[in-house]
Amino acid sequence: MATSEKLCRSTLRGERNPSCYAGLAKRNSKDRMPLTEAAEAKPEEVEFLRAKLRELKMQARDELEVLRRDRDQMREYKNIRDEHNKEVRGLIESVKAEREERDRINKGISEAKDRRTAIHAQLKSVYDEIRELRSNLVGSPSTDQRRMMRRVEELEWRQQTDQLTRDEELSIVEEIAKIESKLVKIGLEKEKQDRISELRRLARKLKEEASEAHEKVIDLSEQSQIHHQEVVRIRPQLEEYKKSADTAHKNFVEWLKKVKDGEAKLKEARTQIEDIQGKLRKFTVEKRDVERMEIRDQQRAQERERTDAAVEKLQSGGRLTFDEFILAQRQVTDDKKKSQKSRKRSKKAEAEVPAEEVNEPQAEPEPEPEVVEEPAPAVETDETETVPEEKVEDVAKE
Repeated sequence: MATSEKLCRSTLRGERNPSCYAGLAKRNSKDRMPLTEAAEAKPEEVEFLRAKLRELKMQARDELEVLRRDRDQMREYKNIRDEHNKEVRGLIESVKAEREERDRINKGISEAKDRRTAIHAQLKSVYDEIRELRSNLVGSPSTDQRRMMRRVEELEWRQQTDQLTRDEELSIVEEIAKIESKLVKIGLEKEKQDRISELRRLARKLKEEASEAHEKVIDLSEQSQIHHQEVVRIRPQLEEYKKSADTAHKNFVEWLKKVKDGEAKLKEARTQIEDIQGKLRKFTVEKRDVERMEIRDQQRAQERERTDAAVEKLQSGGRLTFDEFILAQRQVTDDKKKSQKSRKRSKKAEAEVPAEEVNEPQAEPEPEPEVVEEPAPAVETDETETVPEEKVEDVAKE
């Protein structure tokens, strides 16, 4: 047991000295670890943090409300942009389809025009050939041929039936020869006439084909014009939706920036709130720990006081309860163990001291105040149980 504690017991002789034990409790509190910054915080500092926390929470609520409104506005512009972009994509697909159909029809128009041009070129060639054949025709082949053949028949009949002189016979033969020569030429003209007829039939056929090609060109041109007009009709709507979508996108980007700024402010406020809440929690926890330590110190001091009072009662022969007897016995036993350990350490330290230091004169230790002990009679506890006298004497001797 420490010297100061022995003095508290020995000098008072059983009387309780609150100031002495208060000093011990104060000394024990000094032996504890120093208080942390949170535990040493002043009430006004904690109140300032709480006020700051309330202010930040109100600010965070306001920022959150603004952020929600900004997000709603941003989503509204985003929806407008997406809807208009959807319309734009639909109109672009429509324009694309109309153009593809128009281009397909225009390709058919081009093919029909090429066909018509080729037919016209062929017709021109046919008409040129007909004109050339007509320019080379002499008379009417059919009429001249019949007339000449009748003349030949007449001459041959006269030659066979009439009595002709030699000169008349020679004249008829020469005329028949001339007519036959002309008939050969007339046969050639007839071939030309047949060719002309054939070319005319071909020309009529080509005219019909050219007319069909022309009608097809006109019909396809009308269809192409319909698709072209549809493209022209859609284009202003497409441009209008594009412009509206661009405007909505610009507004969306603007509100998106506001939303991000609001999120950053809200995040900063929440960070400050969490920081202050952490400090306040730390203050609360450490304050509670300090209070618990103080309560434990008080309990220990009170326990020490009760123990010392019980020991003093035991030494002075006062009447002990059973609990006081147990406390006194435990304290005496603990003091004895501490004393034995202290002597062992002293002997060990003396054994390690060099010889020259042992020969040096040592200051005599100051005598401790003598503890006056009275003979301990048999002590009766407040309980029904009586502590044996031998046991009391053993405790007093220790």
